Amino acid sequence: MKVACFSVAAMDYFPQQNEYFAGGNSLNQTIRFKQSGHESAFVGALGTDKAGDRIEDLLRKYSVDISHMYRMEGNTACNQIIDDDNGERTGVAGAWHSGVYDTFVLHETDWQYIADFDIWATHANGPNYEQALVHKRNTNFLTVDFLHFSTYELLEKGLESVDIAYFGGVRNQLEELTAISKHYKGIIVLTLGAEGSVAVKDGVTYWQNALPVEKVVDTTGCGDAFQAGFSAEYYLTHDIEKSLAAGAALGRSAALHYGGVSWL
Repeated sequence: MKVACFSVAAMDYFPQQNEYFAGGNSLNQTIRFKQSGHESAFVGALGTDKAGDRIEDLLRKYSVDISHMYRMEGNTACNQIIDDDNGERTGVAGAWHSGVYDTFVLHETDWQYIADFDIWATHANGPNYEQALVHKRNTNFLTVDFLHFSTYELLEKGLESVDIAYFGGVRNQLEELTAISKHYKGIIVLTLGAEGSVAVKDGVTYWQNALPVEKVVDTTGCGDAFQAGFSAEYYLTHDIEKSLAAGAALGRSAALHYGGVSWL
């Protein structure tokens, strides 16, 4: 199975630990897919700074396909992360800087390169989402992270193209998402942190408890890991309950270390 993940990668600074870790939805997922034994490609931009050097080195060590990764003049996207006593992460207000990610759009050569990939994994808060809706073929399985959005205009735009729509949110979103699912061909998955996750298909809900963890270290990247586990399992089996369990297992593994992914 071949997976293309686009397009955000970032360097996260954890002031409590005085350490940096690679992160960002697309970077996290491409490494999780690779760890699970699938071919994965990161399509995106890093800056020409030391953060970009470290992230490129990490992707190479994981043997991720970076043939369509770009080094653009400027800084790599960055953020700062604070954890509470329970390991729940919070972004420091005003700390996010998008760097070269903010202006990166996939070129036609990039879309041509990933045209025969099985899964496309992306996020809805950027220009490449709507272009993915345009370029997607029937053979591409499109999974989209709608983050913590509580309005659904972007999902409505992709109802005919998005195969799995992920939301990180709260239970009171479920009623409206269930209503949307009744006229949506794909699956909606709502992750609820310690409350587990729920998948909705054709108005029917499927629940998965969060798996026990002796101590949550940091929840950064847990949702991204969950998505990689769910997407891969569902693409292969179309079994929603098995996919929820696979997502929960990868999400739990991400909670055991700082950062979206570990340095090798």
